[in-house]
Amino acid sequence: MIGSTVADVVIRVDHLPSLEEDVNPFGQTVTLGGCCYNVSNMLDLYGLPYTLFSPVGTGVFGTYVKQQLAEKGIHPLLCPEEENGCCYCIVDAAGNRTFLAVHGAEYRFRSEWFDQIDSSAYTDAYVCGLELEEDTGEHIVSFLQKNPHLRIIFAPSARILAVPDDRMKAVLSCHPILHLNRRESAAWLKTQGYSDADQMTPQRLAELLYEHNHNTVIITDGADGAYAYDGSRHYYEPAVPVKAVDGTGAGDCHAGTMMACAMMGKDLPESLRISAINAAAVVSRHGAALSPEEFRRL
Repeated sequence: MIGSTVADVVIRVDHLPSLEEDVNPFGQTVTLGGCCYNVSNMLDLYGLPYTLFSPVGTGVFGTYVKQQLAEKGIHPLLCPEEENGCCYCIVDAAGNRTFLAVHGAEYRFRSEWFDQIDSSAYTDAYVCGLELEEDTGEHIVSFLQKNPHLRIIFAPSARILAVPDDRMKAVLSCHPILHLNRRESAAWLKTQGYSDADQMTPQRLAELLYEHNHNTVIITDGADGAYAYDGSRHYYEPAVPVKAVDGTGAGDCHAGTMMACAMMGKDLPESLRISAINAAAVVSRHGAALSPEEFRRL
């Protein structure tokens, strides 16, 4: 699991403030988050083996992350002498979320760290796009290119346009399973010359993305469900109807469940169905990751 583990500072407001408007939040919490951690949490809940290859630095937020991981029995492999940042998650009354991510040690990888990994012992790798936008993201790409045996799950994230185009295409040339939402899909395809991507159906977006990764494409579309295309057939799974409380981590939960299902040998239709159930549970609560108790109830 290659990516960041961060402290999520969740601030709940009635609405996002406009310019010079003062808004009083009605709640604030600090929780463990980060795309990589959120995805790995789903593997943890399913009892699947993984290595959290996530840097944890120093400072207040680094200390918090280490303490929270220790409570889960996880001890970071990568502990650079650099301060951790954090992610301010602003969530409105409708459950919409806006992130303000302060990048620190958790987003910056070093080439020598990958020497610690016996890559032959692994079958799968998860990679998030947030780390790829940093200059050090080239070290992650190099690792993937050197290990073509890995089945890669790649989630570019909402910062997809911040990833340099050549680096994005280098990852896609490794033929990853691509997991992203409809807005992200259209935004990137517009940079590839498809000016009408915003008006395309998810099925068409998936077909065009497949031309770049030549592997399964999974597109989530919020309350309108999720789509997948494997190069020969389209799949669709409607969303489970719930009252949206907090959308933070819903995409990560969906991606993590899809990855867990792939590791357990489940087919695409069943994987989409199970992922829809888990993602709906995350949306209907505060925080980005399901607890073991919530997962057992599901």
